[in-house]
Amino acid sequence: MLSSISNSEKTGEHARPDCFTIILLATVFLTLFSVEIVTRVAFDRTSKVQVREVAQRNALLAVKSDSGRGDPRVAVLGNSLMLDGVNVPLLTEKLEPAYTPVPYFVLGTEYYDWFYALKRLFAEGVRPRYVVLGLSPNQLASTYTRGDYSARYLFRAADLPKVARQTHMDLTTASGFVLSHFSEAYSTREATRGFLMSRVLPQVGELLHNRLGTNRAPDLDPVALRRIASERLAALDQLCRDNGTRFLLVVPPGYQKGEEIIQQVGRQKDIPVLVPVPSHEFDAADFEEDGFHLNDKGAMIFTTRLARELQETLRMNDLQSRNRQE
Repeated sequence: MLSSISNSEKTGEHARPDCFTIILLATVFLTLFSVEIVTRVAFDRTSKVQVREVAQRNALLAVKSDSGRGDPRVAVLGNSLMLDGVNVPLLTEKLEPAYTPVPYFVLGTEYYDWFYALKRLFAEGVRPRYVVLGLSPNQLASTYTRGDYSARYLFRAADLPKVARQTHMDLTTASGFVLSHFSEAYSTREATRGFLMSRVLPQVGELLHNRLGTNRAPDLDPVALRRIASERLAALDQLCRDNGTRFLLVVPPGYQKGEEIIQQVGRQKDIPVLVPVPSHEFDAADFEEDGFHLNDKGAMIFTTRLARELQETLRMNDLQSRNRQE
């Protein structure tokens, strides 16, 4: 009898932790589920940066094949260098009615972000006549991505393993990278933290913008830059051609050297590389305090030159295309 009671007590002792564990796990699951739902509902509506990026992406998703249109769409892509450097209303005024620019600027993005973002956009049916991508020399040659945010908003699930390999992620980082594609709460945790902090300390928002804008990396070796630029321009150009679109690269002004090398590579491969304003033409008065984002004055100059070069390049390309068809 005592033995039976003792065994029963032991069984009860073991049962209590099991029940507690179930309740704990259920609570954790419900908490995570609630956070995910709240994030999906709130994040795209409360973050000003996210509201802009989602609106621009939706506008771009509406751009299907424009064959026969009188105002062919031009997707204008890039990061904060293009966001601050391109005055969109002025660019639209200068290009229309011949062409209609459709901007999509995502902070903190570099080469891999946009290569795989384009793959996803094309897979979702986006078909502008031209893709204009703005990257600095070091961003074109970068081995990084924006990570979790890009996994969620820019990349297809099928491309995640390849991105992880190409950017040399370890297993822990790669696991979180894949999880981010399926969880908005996990993928935006850093942006959410920055948003909440900016509500308490407004200066944080500006610091986050600058940090995501570009990294002050040292200039690349010219030989290495030429090799990498050759490979990546060719890859972007082929991706666009495979989807019935023409590719152009724009090098916005900044502190980095290498724009001449990239332009030379573009000429060799018959890929338009536009340098509307060489970096040496600008001084501190044209930049924000960080030294690489253009201020309003610099943006007006850059946008005016960009519009002129785009008009010339796009019209020449359209003329050549018509001649080939005839």
